[in-house]
Amino acid sequence: MSAAPKDHFRIPAAAGTDIWRKPPTTNAFNAPTACLGSRPLKKFQRARISFSLPERSELNKYDQGGLLLSLKRAGEKKEESQWIKTGIEYYLDEPWVGTVTCDRWSDWSITPLVGRGDSETKYPTATIELERSNDELGKSLWIYLIKGDQRIPLREVNWVFAQQDEDVWVDVSAYAARPLAKKGNEDEELIVKFWDDEVVWKE
Repeated sequence: MSAAPKDHFRIPAAAGTDIWRKPPTTNAFNAPTACLGSRPLKKFQRARISFSLPERSELNKYDQGGLLLSLKRAGEKKEESQWIKTGIEYYLDEPWVGTVTCDRWSDWSITPLVGRGDSETKYPTATIELERSNDELGKSLWIYLIKGDQRIPLREVNWVFAQQDEDVWVDVSAYAARPLAKKGNEDEELIVKFWDDEVVWKE
């Protein structure tokens, strides 16, 4: 049985919190966050964080936590912003690595957190890294799951650095969300633990 991982800080999330935008009417951006840095988008280079969710037996469908990039302009409300979130999400009674990107509406992709030769753990744990990339075809944001010395590519997002406006800023944050709660457990909070956070900016 695995021991509970250490934590640098925690984020509690009440039931009914989420970051999700689905047509025609759903537009939720009420999940608690902890800002790790905020600067002009053109200065963003890389962000990384490690985190864990509670014991698997305590998790509800869609319980989640991880790393969030939110792109905003002066005067723009957070629910109007573009954003990318990636982390652990509990679905079909298993922890997955879920990535959601939102330009106008959001999409969702998942990949197994376990099953790559790793033993299942009592506390779903991951390290996520987001990095600016510039290759022969252009600019993008790459999202990685870190496993020891491996960087497992999860997704390439190509619209992020198409923003050329000088007034576009990016907030880099840790987040936790509990969209649903089991009947009778509506008052129980999800507590996500975070450590080893790092954000790198261009000078």
